[in-house]
Amino acid sequence: MTSCEENKILTNRRSFIITSIATASAITLSAPVIAYVYEDPDRYGDKELKVSTVNKLRQNIRNIILSDPKLGGLFLKLAIQDAITYNAETGEGGPNGNILEKVLSKDAPESLLELKDAAKVLKGLSSTLKRYEITIADIVSFAGSEAIETAGGPRAVIQLGKLDPEKRIMLPNEYYPNLCGQGSDVVKAFKRAGLSERDVALLYGALGSMEGIASSSMNKINDIVEEEENEMGDKEISIPTSFGGPKEIYGKQMGKINTDFLKQVTNDVKLRKKSNLLMADVFYDEKVANYAIKYSENSAGFLKDLPESYARLMKLGTRYTGGKIGNLLGGQEKVIDY
Repeated sequence: MTSCEENKILTNRRSFIITSIATASAITLSAPVIAYVYEDPDRYGDKELKVSTVNKLRQNIRNIILSDPKLGGLFLKLAIQDAITYNAETGEGGPNGNILEKVLSKDAPESLLELKDAAKVLKGLSSTLKRYEITIADIVSFAGSEAIETAGGPRAVIQLGKLDPEKRIMLPNEYYPNLCGQGSDVVKAFKRAGLSERDVALLYGALGSMEGIASSSMNKINDIVEEEENEMGDKEISIPTSFGGPKEIYGKQMGKINTDFLKQVTNDVKLRKKSNLLMADVFYDEKVANYAIKYSENSAGFLKDLPESYARLMKLGTRYTGGKIGNLLGGQEKVIDY
């Protein structure tokens, strides 16, 4: 059973809770959040130090995904859930890493429970890399990017340097739509954040493809890891870190993200029948469907636009502070909206 299927079962059992939340959302969403995304491009030092930090982070995340392929899609979902808390009208919320605290909190909505194991892993990674002083916000955003690449997708170039909030703000549950639930709720959240139906089609196309790749990889996990005996005669699991190719220097990619998922789901939409595919509900939005159909017929365009969409997601509400950009702005913050 996949994560989305488990999520749907839990959601159906307590649908009255979701209804209650939806009723209260208009009131709660208008309340002040006071949580922003601050970024210092020079946080990790000069270029050499920054490259070293990025490589260390990339290697660790790649190893984690290769040892448990289903975490890749969950990392991407964590990043999406974190980012679409952004409110383009108020400038509050956004990809600042608060998602981990929310998922692991006692009042986390059931739609986020599937992300609990992934959140624990990333929080543990933060402790592992403590001496590098990598922020939770950067770990979450980079994990989503690396998950796409590990699944054989294009590399999304994102700016590291997000600062963790001095105080973690627990946003109301309504800021976290069920990514496997009502498509209209997801589309509204994306649009509230300043994104479009095109971004929904791209990111959900990637998620759908990654679910399939993860399932296939789980069946072939013995081809990904190999057992070795250490000097004590005990067996340890070792993940190869280099296969010769430039895209696999940090470990073998699990597959190749493609448009097969989009072709399947848009075929159901064209036939006007309810799809049994996971996360399919968003594609019954007319504009999302139109973009999905376009990309299902243009694989090159999908792979070109996907990393750009993820980069937009991770830049939502960014306020530059410190560093060269901060100096050029005369100490003023610059907010990037989309």
